[in-house]
Amino acid sequence: MKRPWIDIFNLSKFQRLNDKDQIELIHRLYDLLNHGFTLSESFEFLFKHIKIKSALVSQTILTELKKGANCYQILKILKYPNTVVMLIYFAEMFSDVSQSLMYAQDYLARNYKAKQSLIKTVQYPVVLMTVFITMLIVLNHTIIPEFHDLYESMDVQISTVQLYLTQTIVNLPSIICYFIFMVLLIIVIVKILYRKLPIKYKHQFVLTVPILSKIFKLYKTYRIASEFSLFYKNGINLQKIVDIYTHQSDDAFLKYLANEIKIGTQKGYNLSETLTRVSCFEKELILFIKEGEKKGRLDIELKLYSEMILSKIEKYLQFLIKFIQPCIFTLLAFFIVSLYLVIMLPMFDLMQTIK
Repeated sequence: MKRPWIDIFNLSKFQRLNDKDQIELIHRLYDLLNHGFTLSESFEFLFKHIKIKSALVSQTILTELKKGANCYQILKILKYPNTVVMLIYFAEMFSDVSQSLMYAQDYLARNYKAKQSLIKTVQYPVVLMTVFITMLIVLNHTIIPEFHDLYESMDVQISTVQLYLTQTIVNLPSIICYFIFMVLLIIVIVKILYRKLPIKYKHQFVLTVPILSKIFKLYKTYRIASEFSLFYKNGINLQKIVDIYTHQSDDAFLKYLANEIKIGTQKGYNLSETLTRVSCFEKELILFIKEGEKKGRLDIELKLYSEMILSKIEKYLQFLIKFIQPCIFTLLAFFIVSLYLVIMLPMFDLMQTIK
């Protein structure tokens, strides 16, 4: 793959398009190309209506288009997901850009819908939790110490359960802060170590994380199904696919996959057996390829399967989203009941003492 003429890293400080603008740009680009516009004319038109927050980036893109930049290079500069960039890159090899732009739009739209659902699901309980923690901090410095002094002066005996609840409520803000700090620290450390791992061990690590491994497999399966469908549709054999993956320089996973396929071929394995050994894909993909190899309709079956996988990803993310909100509400309810008990149970004991 040719490297873009633009130094991408020098543009990283500029903010990319937001998700909605990315989807709209892909949609409009698809329409313009289908109406006979060239790639350069299409982007010139689009940048008049879809504003990039850095004028320098817009101008640089237009300049590079005049020099002959490809569509995938422009999308890479605009920080589109690597799945979309590589799909368009392969599509440009076979003059199938318009069709691939449609699939890319669908992919981005579903991702955006999932993100919005997640935000809507989480934002309300997070606001409630923030209000509760703020209220708790105020109570810890005002009312709760007063009650504690009152109970001591009245010689009210606090049970072990009440004592533990009180300590939990009093220390809860600090516990949450420490917990958030530790989680962030662990994430940073894991991210640093993860970057240093070879691609093979990166995937092995991801596959050990329960929820993440499922999402990882689904996205990898969708991507390979889409790309292989495009290759087979254009008569590209497995050896040529390996060569294409090997010589591209933007995706380490594809290089790794090409190497695994090459090794598998040398050992006499067919494609389905090699992909099974890689362990990054859903079992259904292996079955589709195995059946497709027998029937000779692998391109059509893989394209249909990739659409099914995209729906499967959407459903799985919706399931996770529906699971998150009840968990947060349950945790919040527990804290609220604990706070109520911390204040009210000693009051009942105090009333019994007065009687």
